[in-house]
Amino acid sequence: MGGDTFKDDEESSRSSSSSPCSCCFSSDDLGFKDDVSEENFTNFSNHVTDLRRREKAYQEILQSHDLLLRTSKRKLRQARNEILSYTPGSWSDVKLSDYNIPKTTSIMLVGPKGAGKSSLVNKITRVIEDDAFLLDRAQESFGTPSKGGTYFVQEYMISRGGSASFCLYDTRGLSRISSSDNTSMIEQWMTRGVLHGEPVIWASDSSDLKDRLIRDGGTGYERRKVNSIIFVVNAVEILKSMECETSYASMITTAFNSPILLFKDDKPAVVMTHGDMLSREERARVRVFLGELLGIPPHKQIFDIPESRDTATAITICNLLCYSLQHADKNFVFLPKKNFTISKVGGGGLTKWISLLDIISIALVLFMALASIWFVTHNPVSGQKLANETQQKLLKFPSPWLNNLTHKAKPMRRFGPKRIIKGPNLACVQHPKSEFVPESEPISIDLHIARRLWFNEEQVAEAEPSFDWRTTRRLWYVE
Repeated sequence: MGGDTFKDDEESSRSSSSSPCSCCFSSDDLGFKDDVSEENFTNFSNHVTDLRRREKAYQEILQSHDLLLRTSKRKLRQARNEILSYTPGSWSDVKLSDYNIPKTTSIMLVGPKGAGKSSLVNKITRVIEDDAFLLDRAQESFGTPSKGGTYFVQEYMISRGGSASFCLYDTRGLSRISSSDNTSMIEQWMTRGVLHGEPVIWASDSSDLKDRLIRDGGTGYERRKVNSIIFVVNAVEILKSMECETSYASMITTAFNSPILLFKDDKPAVVMTHGDMLSREERARVRVFLGELLGIPPHKQIFDIPESRDTATAITICNLLCYSLQHADKNFVFLPKKNFTISKVGGGGLTKWISLLDIISIALVLFMALASIWFVTHNPVSGQKLANETQQKLLKFPSPWLNNLTHKAKPMRRFGPKRIIKGPNLACVQHPKSEFVPESEPISIDLHIARRLWFNEEQVAEAEPSFDWRTTRRLWYVE
């Protein structure tokens, strides 16, 4: 949209819009004069339906053009601020904290050579920066399309408060010689991603050109996944294809309808350039023709951006960016984080099922734990059996300390006055089988023998100790 200002009155606009596509479609071509068969009547009915649809689209385009001419600068500022506030994924309906979101949204420009892709990059930069006299960032070509052009993929970051929320990729023009070159290159961009400075080499290129591109190629930039596509075409060339069939329209149709360019069911946005060289009515006719040729709504998905710097053109550029960024967020492949909770999937149905399964599993674990506790506490047979098994294990444990805990301590006997001997303090004890032992025949207990007896299970089982271990140790240390 946008472009030159026209001062046509209502009658002239109606008369000019009464037959928008009369040069392309005529009822006489179908042979309705001589034969009025049922088949021809059906064809005639379909032809009338098509004419009405084109007429409606034509009128909508003219009305939207008039509205853009009356757009105020306040709406332009609002549209620009909306784009500047964009961050990747912010226009999608997901919880961004649960996913790994790319830092930059990538928009790739695709189109024939001389369609105006580099010029469109400069226009977008001026609108976002709000500077009509900003220097060109992309190298534009001038003159015949055979001279110059873009041979390397060029990345242009669109700054937003010091950070780049999205970037534009300018690519080499589509080949008119071989459609297979176009398909293979587009497939490589869509599958591998785009890389700044990467050469675009066709199989039909000369050997000298291939050598130069290979020599000058190479970059240290990051390869990015394509999130959205803008298809750029020349309105003048489309008008020529309408009047007389040319290879331009077929080349555009083949490249645009390639399944690799689709994002699920979404087709790329289309920009029509060089509209300033046509009249208002011709531009509207070209948009209607493009809509039918590519199978997209002409007044919603085709953007008319001529070589002008008025408010209407700036608003159209903002509308183009909003459309591309919204569809990029819509078709993002959101990768969940490691510690991630699904907050909104499938209208909340999956979330409800996951929550229900978690509750059921927790309840099952608690029920089994409570059932085990109840079974042990309320079943005396099993409880006594468990206690006996525990006692047997403790009795077999080879530690003297635990053996002391599990054996009953025998009652201590009273001894006579102890004798103090030089060296270690040894207790004078009574023989276990005799009731009285004279003081002249004391019996000393060797510490090493006692320890060996305690740590040997068989000897402990066979021995009949008359001294408690704690008593022996206490007697040993008493002076």
